[in-house]
Amino acid sequence: MFGNLGGIFRQEEEANSIRQVYVFNRYPEGVKPQAFADNAIKTSKYTFWNFLPKNLYEQFKRIANFYFLCVVIIMLCIETPIGPGTTMMPLIIVVTISLFKQGYEDYQRHKADNEVNHRLVNVIRHGCLQQINSKNIRVGDVVKCECEEEFPCDMVLLSSSDEEGSCFITTANLDGETNLKILTCPEETKSLLTVQELYGLDASIECEPPNVDLYRFQGRIIFATDTNLDNISAMKSLGSSNLLLRGATLKNTKFVYGVPVYTGKDTKMALNQAQAQYKLPSIEWKMNMYILFFCFMVVALATVLTIIEFFWEVECDKRALYRTRVVFSHSIGGFLNDFFSFIVLFNYVIPISLYVTVEAVKFISSYFIKWDLEMYHAETDTPAKANTSDLNEELGQIEYVFSDKTGTLTENELVFRKCSIEGVKYAASTEGVLLAEAAGSSFDLDNQNVKDFLLAMSLCHSVFTTESQGKLTYEASSPDEKALVEAAAEYGVKFMFASRNSRKVRVDGHLDRYEFLHVLPFDNTRKRMSIILRDPSGKILLLCKGAESSVLDICTSGCVDVTRKHVDDYAAEGLRTLVFAMREISPEDFKEVDRLMVDCQNAINDREAKEQLAFQSIEDKLCCIGVTGVEDRLQDGVHETISALKEGGVKLWVLTGDKMETAVNISQSCNHFTASMKLHFLTARRDGESCRQTLNSLLKLLEGTSRERTQTYGLIVDGTSLSTCFDTCPELFLRTTLLCTAVLCCRLSPLQKAKVVRMVKEHKTNPVTLAIGDGANDVSMILEANVGVGIFGKEGRQAVRSCDFAIARFQYLRNLMFVHGHYYYRRIATVVFYFFYKNVTFVGPAICFLFMNGYSPQTIYSELQLIGFNLMFSALPIISYGLFEQHLPPTLLYEKPSLYKESATTNLLSIKYFAAWMALAVWNCFVIFLFDFSLFYDAGGFNSSQRVGGLWCYGTVAYTCVIFVINIMIALRTRYWVWFTHFTIWGTLISYVIISYLYALWTNPNVLWLHETNDAAYVFIFLFSCPIIYLTVAIVIILCILPPVLVMLLQHHMYPMEADKFRIYYPTEYTPIKRHGSNSSRANYSTLMEE
Repeated sequence: MFGNLGGIFRQEEEANSIRQVYVFNRYPEGVKPQAFADNAIKTSKYTFWNFLPKNLYEQFKRIANFYFLCVVIIMLCIETPIGPGTTMMPLIIVVTISLFKQGYEDYQRHKADNEVNHRLVNVIRHGCLQQINSKNIRVGDVVKCECEEEFPCDMVLLSSSDEEGSCFITTANLDGETNLKILTCPEETKSLLTVQELYGLDASIECEPPNVDLYRFQGRIIFATDTNLDNISAMKSLGSSNLLLRGATLKNTKFVYGVPVYTGKDTKMALNQAQAQYKLPSIEWKMNMYILFFCFMVVALATVLTIIEFFWEVECDKRALYRTRVVFSHSIGGFLNDFFSFIVLFNYVIPISLYVTVEAVKFISSYFIKWDLEMYHAETDTPAKANTSDLNEELGQIEYVFSDKTGTLTENELVFRKCSIEGVKYAASTEGVLLAEAAGSSFDLDNQNVKDFLLAMSLCHSVFTTESQGKLTYEASSPDEKALVEAAAEYGVKFMFASRNSRKVRVDGHLDRYEFLHVLPFDNTRKRMSIILRDPSGKILLLCKGAESSVLDICTSGCVDVTRKHVDDYAAEGLRTLVFAMREISPEDFKEVDRLMVDCQNAINDREAKEQLAFQSIEDKLCCIGVTGVEDRLQDGVHETISALKEGGVKLWVLTGDKMETAVNISQSCNHFTASMKLHFLTARRDGESCRQTLNSLLKLLEGTSRERTQTYGLIVDGTSLSTCFDTCPELFLRTTLLCTAVLCCRLSPLQKAKVVRMVKEHKTNPVTLAIGDGANDVSMILEANVGVGIFGKEGRQAVRSCDFAIARFQYLRNLMFVHGHYYYRRIATVVFYFFYKNVTFVGPAICFLFMNGYSPQTIYSELQLIGFNLMFSALPIISYGLFEQHLPPTLLYEKPSLYKESATTNLLSIKYFAAWMALAVWNCFVIFLFDFSLFYDAGGFNSSQRVGGLWCYGTVAYTCVIFVINIMIALRTRYWVWFTHFTIWGTLISYVIISYLYALWTNPNVLWLHETNDAAYVFIFLFSCPIIYLTVAIVIILCILPPVLVMLLQHHMYPMEADKFRIYYPTEYTPIKRHGSNSSRANYSTLMEE
């Protein structure tokens, strides 16, 4: 009942787009209490009652599992030559392994949920402070949190122990940002610090419905003079700076009080924990295709053999070996019985444990990425991280890399280098002073223009101060702002303190107080921020900073043209630029400004649109006062990594929101654009015809160059032209850009970045794409690409949370792709094809035998042999191969990118390689059947007793040959031997002999569905007392492995690939050049490894 009410209220709330919260749940008369979500957190997937059916349903959605379930049902319904246990037991084991794995994972989630839900919190109820479980918090309660505590739900801050009504928090659990953030409470409630004072509060909160945006909150708090909330005394707007998010931690503040507005599944943390869109690995898609192919082949072969058997029974008088003449039933039931019997007999062609093995190999391999010391960053104690194990092999097939610039290619550690003030350029010197570049000019703080510029740098920002041991430090979410504030302090205007109502700066030793009036925060649409202050003299000032494209266009005075030129000069030097402007607001105009700001702040619906209109009217007719140039140097190893990517056949596209000149300079310095490369520009084009002409002329050059291979071309596109191309000529744009050696897209929005990635990914050739970035603006393209890589950056962890793999530096991408990706791709391709190879080799002799026994669906293997094949005698060697095989040393793969190109461009999962593996399996089947059948056909005897073998003897010899051949085959393909490899291969062969010997001594096998009689008893002992059997098995093994050995020798010496050349001509102990790993990093990493 309550669930239905919740759904009804939720629909009404979404329709009205407003959530009404009454503090202390004091609903006015006539207002029906609303049903909000409780505060219980549930991250678990299953319950006690639905775990088994839900998990089984999910497992049997897989093609192979569903196929074997159907086979088991068939075996239970008809009389088949094989007991149902031979398929049922492996299926049960495979399903049970997955069931226990997922059950254990969900059990851990249940434990974590219970720990959170039963955490004690302090809540004001009935006029006193009570301790309750976190799950019992209700929307409208007043909750008290103390320092170092996590907030149990999303709450509007009412008051704090700070006299200014502020508090400090960290949101590391939400977005990974470790820097302090400051939140404030409404002016009317900041003095309510006791339970009695708070309990006397009569107020309600109106806010937007729950949403996933961590950085957005729109609402208002309404204060009343009575409990009925009829008489409104005040109304204040609420924003993200008033909201305490669940998962954030209180810092440097004794306590806070807050009103929950979102609880449980409605909190932003819970909404952001929804699973991202699943990226289907190419390996899984191809596995499914090959399994479907074998399903079709099994059905087709069963149909053909059933028809042949029918005619053989009716027309042929011959008798088959091991078969007594039986009259065939002409009924449909008899036909279907034999058809399904063949289906059962051939079901082992499809590897039942393929999915489990591939998942296990991928899962364990993902830890190798974390454990790789070559990708461990000692300075920040940051190892690489794999958020998923599904895409390991995709790293070895990358054709296009899409990279952000700031924080990805560069350090995002900004240093103030230059500025231009009223048309005069200044440069920072090593002595800590600004030097004018023009003769006759000098830096003078008494100059009003210089002072205004430094004041704008020191006041127009979102930085706040903290003090520790008498030392003032700046906390900022953006390194740009921190660099500018520190520079202003160094040159004479020091930012000292910020509160809700004022900001203080020290100028030449004198402390000035500026009254804080309004802030117009930065957004991606305007690309600027502004602040409105009242200076000590009473003047009202608007200070603005932002991108030159957004600020200079709204400037009507000052050195606009000169500043624009200086912006281009700084960008050409690779500096990041911000333009500053200001204007004085008259008292009359400020009344209108204040009215506009209050109106849009109090709005809940369409607040952002209303703010944009208000900001546009306020930020107008500004005076340009100057521009800053800060340096963001390249990360170590970026130049070498990009060069290696090019040599490895990977095309790099840089997608950035930065200015074109800055982006071009960075691209040239990091070797994205080379000195010999001809650059073409497609910028500021709003006309589709102009874009077509430029692209067509470039396309002609590119097509000619592709044939001659003499000249390389680079293309620079800005966001405006990109939008025009998407709208008018997307196919021409795609065709042209794919032929370019390098592409730079600048001034892009996050959505445009994702569109570029999608455009390339959806090309008819289906290239594998990788996107790498460090910020929230890169999340869209990271999610869009086949593989997303996040950088542990300095502006949050949104990219790291959303990516598939995370690394600390761009240079580690080389190791991630060229070593780990290369290995995983080759290993998984071999694992998949080996499974099909060994199962076809296993079933082949039984299929050949059908042509000698009158096409009767008779098995040649005992049921223990059928059960043990996939579970015991062929499982571990291929797992070992999938985990540890290294056909070349990792240092060689790292230093020779051409090896990656050769592997990535070779479709190792193609039909060609599949056919080669199947041809080898057919050859093995033919050899095993030929020698085994010849051994028993009309045999006079094997030993001195002249006893001849029967059906089980024939099957046991064939089975023995299969086991030895498939295990020796994987040994033949192994290049890198570790103790586990020896243990799995030779241990499997030894265990087979021991188990077969013990089974032969077992005279009563009628357990565990092993329903055959004692025909197989002593068979193994009898056979291997005959010397001819040893000779037969040895000859079969030699003949089976001879073709692949000859092919490998021929390929290595006559038609060697580049990997073969390195394997032949380089010594085993390859001496590499020094990489970025070090002994110090290994020492620092020891603690992490212990954890």
